[in-house]
Amino acid sequence: MQIINVMAASLDGRIGLHDLEGDAERQSVGLSGSSDQKYLRTQIASADAIIVGATSIRANGECLDHHGRMSEFPTWYIFAQKDLPLDLPFWKQDHIPRVLLSPHPLVMPSLTAVQNIVLGKQDPAIFLQKYLQQKNCQQALLFGGGIINNWFYRQNLVDELRLTLAPLLIGESKAPFLVAPELPSKINFSLLASHSDESFVFLRYKVIKS
Repeated sequence: MQIINVMAASLDGRIGLHDLEGDAERQSVGLSGSSDQKYLRTQIASADAIIVGATSIRANGECLDHHGRMSEFPTWYIFAQKDLPLDLPFWKQDHIPRVLLSPHPLVMPSLTAVQNIVLGKQDPAIFLQKYLQQKNCQQALLFGGGIINNWFYRQNLVDELRLTLAPLLIGESKAPFLVAPELPSKINFSLLASHSDESFVFLRYKVIKS
């Protein structure tokens, strides 16, 4: 199984202006564009699983509605520390398999198809990696943000980084990082491929594992 970190970032390594930034706002400030959105959907089309934080669901209101590998919808695994608002469209996306992973049980609508896995004190990244292996997942896309990316990099679980560089500098000290500080050790990469489109640069890196 491969875990591939798919992210878009500014030239100064920030993935948004603030934590609760949805896709529409990211496009309006120049962190995403039509070529980046097309690339993102191409990546999803080869995936069995999507890994995100609950902040992304709060910001966008729902999972990105796009089919995955074998034309099946990928399962969305969402790390949540607290309850999600019950009026989000997310709860009605029953054609998309959705799993909330949380340290304690969450409040959810009655008769929901969303599953809640309670992690307790288990390491979230290690738990999910083992869980996906048991589910025979072939390719999982890690969409972050910075804190969740940190969990997976520090456990040496990321196989590739597919990074879109947006043509702007954010220059805000509180803007979220691609990987939230701090990691216990540096991560090295080897470039596999690169191309550009609409001033965006698309980089594909292999993680060099020690």
